[in-house]
Amino acid sequence: MTRAKPHKRSKSPKVLVTERDLELFKAVYRHGVMTRTNIQDYFGWDCVSDVNRRLRKLFDAGYLDRRFLSRTFGPTPAVYLIGNEGVKLLVESTKIAANTLNRRRYRFRNMSDNLLPHELLITDFACLLKSTFRRYPGCGLQNWKSDEEIVGLCNVIEGGADIELKPDAYGSYNLHRTLFNFFLEADLGTEPISRIQKKVELYRSFKASGLFNKAFNRRAFRLFIVTNSGTRTRNISQAIPVADDLKIYVANIEAIRIDPLFAPVWLMAGDSIAQALHLAAELDPVGGAS
Repeated sequence: MTRAKPHKRSKSPKVLVTERDLELFKAVYRHGVMTRTNIQDYFGWDCVSDVNRRLRKLFDAGYLDRRFLSRTFGPTPAVYLIGNEGVKLLVESTKIAANTLNRRRYRFRNMSDNLLPHELLITDFACLLKSTFRRYPGCGLQNWKSDEEIVGLCNVIEGGADIELKPDAYGSYNLHRTLFNFFLEADLGTEPISRIQKKVELYRSFKASGLFNKAFNRRAFRLFIVTNSGTRTRNISQAIPVADDLKIYVANIEAIRIDPLFAPVWLMAGDSIAQALHLAAELDPVGGAS
């Protein structure tokens, strides 16, 4: 039997698209790029060989596109994007305009290898949240908006100038009856910490000015800064001024994999001892702390 080449589509029988496949296309489109591990975390699919076979069929049929990360050593993991056939199905099922779908598709298809790890870090965090919430009935990720979906909503007035904040994502989740809102900043250590400090001040202004409430109809939010390095996590937490007006949490994505909600993996501004986002008592269906 001839093995299919990883970079090329092979001829295969017509694929019968399932409801699960359609949910996969929606997720890949929403997050832009997803690895096989992301997909398993997001949907709770355990069998690696079954997932790989299905992804290969959907790729060969044009529902998914695929590219490979550049690495000097080791295997190059596949990164999945929405394909042309997948776009056609999403036009029918979601009523999102084809040009909107294709614009996002081409953004990630043509993205440089230098920028792709940043997007995958964002996707990693979202998928880990989805995976974690499956363990806690009555709790879940209620909302996830990409950077494109919140363009123009996060503007701050500073010195008479209108400054756009540009978060990497916005979301909300519930622990039973309590809703928590958050903005996400993904950090790969490529920016000076002074820039992160400046952005934190903009977030504080965004909340204190009432502009967040006006744009999102919510009173409060938390800021999550997710890094790919324990050292970077500590450096950022120590560099951010301690303040009571905004809860800021910093963590390394590898530590977050343990449990982003209830494991002591997050550092707050000025702290050196990690803590959890939530206490186990907040899983009480009666309601937790806000």
